[in-house]
Amino acid sequence: MLSLIFIGIRLEQHFGFVRIGIIYLLSGFGGSILSSLFIQNHISVGASGALFGLLGAMLSELITNWTIYTNKIAALLTLLVIVAINLAVGILPHVDNFAHIGGFLTGFLLGFVLLPHPQFGWMERRNLPEDGSVMKLDDLLNLAFLSKDQDIKNQLLEFLH
Repeated sequence: MLSLIFIGIRLEQHFGFVRIGIIYLLSGFGGSILSSLFIQNHISVGASGALFGLLGAMLSELITNWTIYTNKIAALLTLLVIVAINLAVGILPHVDNFAHIGGFLTGFLLGFVLLPHPQFGWMERRNLPEDGSVMKLDDLLNLAFLSKDQDIKNQLLEFLH
């Protein structure tokens, strides 16, 4: 849980509680889903899949904002070493690496969608590029809710902006 304090606080300060909370929760679900697909006769619990999701989101943010980082290689190596060490610890019995990998992949993908990208001017405009190169948040919410209820979607969009 000490990792959550170090990683979570840093991410929340930069990107906000709601965005990081969404990544954290959905990464936990993603880790649980992958774990249940590959380890069907055991139940695992814990926050490690969600924590790996935050690491995945950090990696996607680093890749997306590569041009604005001053010490690129050090940031990338630090993140990759942390992930590698934690996956190596997953060789121990009773550690669910499938949850770690599922959480990491979920956080990695969500990081591209939910975290701001200042080099594209997203911090100032608070919207996505008009060329359609990235799925818009509105499209993501349509997929997520699969609902025609515009009130819920509009309230969430307003809250995120």
